Amino acid sequence: MSLTKFPQWVAIYTAPRSEKTVADRIAQDLHLQVYLPMKQVRRKWSDRIKLVKVPLIPSYAFVKMCERDIFYVNNVQGMVGYVSFPSTGIAVIPDEEIEAMRQLCESMEAVQVANTQQLKLGAKVRVADGEFKGMKGTIIQDHSDGNFSVQISGLNISLIVNIQPLALEPIDQ
Repeated sequence: MSLTKFPQWVAIYTAPRSEKTVADRIAQDLHLQVYLPMKQVRRKWSDRIKLVKVPLIPSYAFVKMCERDIFYVNNVQGMVGYVSFPSTGIAVIPDEEIEAMRQLCESMEAVQVANTQQLKLGAKVRVADGEFKGMKGTIIQDHSDGNFSVQISGLNISLIVNIQPLALEPIDQ
């Protein structure tokens, strides 16, 4: 899928440790909507331990943009390129998947990132109970503790949150 005249979410690749700066520049200078998923981690220094917010997916940010914005976003300092694939072009992320990522990042659950090329994806499920009720995703077969993943199309990554197996119901395919 490629960009159109209408705004769509696009994944961009930034220089290492430049995600926040690039996201701020795109939002302030180009007035485009940017989403940078963050997580809290403990960092240890020689004299203290502190909770800090870091990007959930290192070197990635998401921009809601049109085809006409490609040149301008590409010229932002710290921007390396667009996540793209030879067969489909620039990776376009559906709105509902950005919203699912927001919902996961805002929850109190621990969220991990995994490369779906290395995961064996299993049955499609819907969460029947709990904080993520109604969300759809895929069971990771290698885990017996009920891991639930929400796949982000075109990026080959998944957001993973632990959900009790009893809270999941299969979706007829």
